[in-house]
Amino acid sequence: MSRDSGNGPSRRTLLGALGLSALVAPSLLTACAPQRDSSDDSPSPAAGGSDAEIASLNIALPSSISSLDVGREAGILNYMVAVLAQESLLSVSPSGELKPGLAASWHQSDARTYVYRLRQGVTFTDGTPLTPADVVASIEWIMDASHGSQLAYAYAGVESVKATGEAEVTVRLKTADAAFAWTPTPGTLLISSQAFLAKHSKKGDLGTAQTLLMGTGPYKITEFAADDHVTLERNDAWWGGKARVKRLKLSFVPDSGTRLVAMKSGDIDGALNLASDEARSWESTANVTYTSDRSVVSLAFDTSRAPWSDPHVRKAVAHAADRAGMVSGILRGKGEAATALPSPDMWANLLTDHQVSAGYKAIPGYDYDLDAAAAELAKSSTPKGFTAELHYPSSGPQLGKAALALAASLKKIGITLNVKEVTLEAWISELGSGKHPLQFLWYYPTTGDPSELTGPYLDGASIKSGTNVAHYDNDAVNRKLAAAKSSTEAATRGRDLMSALQTSGADLPYLPLWWAQTASAFSRKLVLTETGPYAFIGPWATRIRSAA
Repeated sequence: MSRDSGNGPSRRTLLGALGLSALVAPSLLTACAPQRDSSDDSPSPAAGGSDAEIASLNIALPSSISSLDVGREAGILNYMVAVLAQESLLSVSPSGELKPGLAASWHQSDARTYVYRLRQGVTFTDGTPLTPADVVASIEWIMDASHGSQLAYAYAGVESVKATGEAEVTVRLKTADAAFAWTPTPGTLLISSQAFLAKHSKKGDLGTAQTLLMGTGPYKITEFAADDHVTLERNDAWWGGKARVKRLKLSFVPDSGTRLVAMKSGDIDGALNLASDEARSWESTANVTYTSDRSVVSLAFDTSRAPWSDPHVRKAVAHAADRAGMVSGILRGKGEAATALPSPDMWANLLTDHQVSAGYKAIPGYDYDLDAAAAELAKSSTPKGFTAELHYPSSGPQLGKAALALAASLKKIGITLNVKEVTLEAWISELGSGKHPLQFLWYYPTTGDPSELTGPYLDGASIKSGTNVAHYDNDAVNRKLAAAKSSTEAATRGRDLMSALQTSGADLPYLPLWWAQTASAFSRKLVLTETGPYAFIGPWATRIRSAA
């Protein structure tokens, strides 16, 4: 499941968590755009900072990762590492626009067929050239159930993927799906070489310390210690040019105090994915950047299991959650109380600002009101209360604080909520496992389309794939999501998706808590250029410069 995300931050982790620039290109229209000249698509020089080479940097991440393979562990930290070594057919700009990647151009020959023309002169870090066969093998790897990729859901609608020319790949869908335009981007496709995948197809060791990753990106991973660090060396043959940072070490430093001490002593040069309350203490030591990243933190209720199958119980919890207080007290105002899974900023390629605003106002709301919470519980199948458990990842202390605040409120109406911190790896493995009927959903979008959060989490067809962790199944919602998939008109598609959000909001399978901001800190000797909600779902280290 993509970027479910909690290293905090997919699947999506997806993932990566979210005002900034509006999206300017509708996904379907972009995919149908005329063929593009690759000469205009190379990464442009970043504004700010100098061009001086930087010998080495050490950047801290807030948690360890157990695999480099995002198909095996789809957290946002896994993506932050993998996207430096691997690339996709298309890319997503820091501000959220669909752009060329390893495909210099692309188009749709009909509603079900996507054709990608590969960029010339691209090589893997072992020196072998990128071919259509490598792209086909990478997609088929994900689709092959024996590999157990968490990204397989994104290709469930693919009928075939074929090399249709010396530099051309064609993907044919079973039925029209406008959202597929965003699928061959880093969130659900990172390309490796056919030979590398074949070599490790039966070993199951892809992304381990012994195997690492193979890609075409600006860096090559040279060392991986799952409990300590990842080391990367610059790929001087990268088609996008040489990065300024020659050697990069990403150190796993879970303790916030230890990170800050390391920064003050000069042992690290920066840190990514800082919690908002933690980031504040870095402001006197480093350049701290807060960026709306369109991520969402939500509670997911397993609607197939008691007591969460009772809508009155879900509404009782919703009224007991002081979301505005969480944003103010826990996030220090660096976020916004959420009313749905996708952020309002994700609709600019489908609906007008007025339509989005009106659509969100029509989503049923649940104000913080303990009297209303008690009244809902009294009408439920468990009027005297019950005991439940809620886990949060160690990389997300803000989630832990929110859980404890919620537990204090629920105790006042007779519900006991036991809160437990677990490792990031354990938390990711629990998502969708069915072991815990109450879970946090912490998701960082990697595309500029709201269907990334509606389809996987609200469509009844997604229950089997494990992404619909609420086990939510509503025929009216399913029909609207299906209509949105087949629609070729942006506004119609947007209205269907919004209708699905409004209907599901009344059922409350998820309780969105907040849309957050990401904080990153760098030494005052450094500049991170081109920040934006999707800045870290791409070759972010190539945007680091020495301060001018």
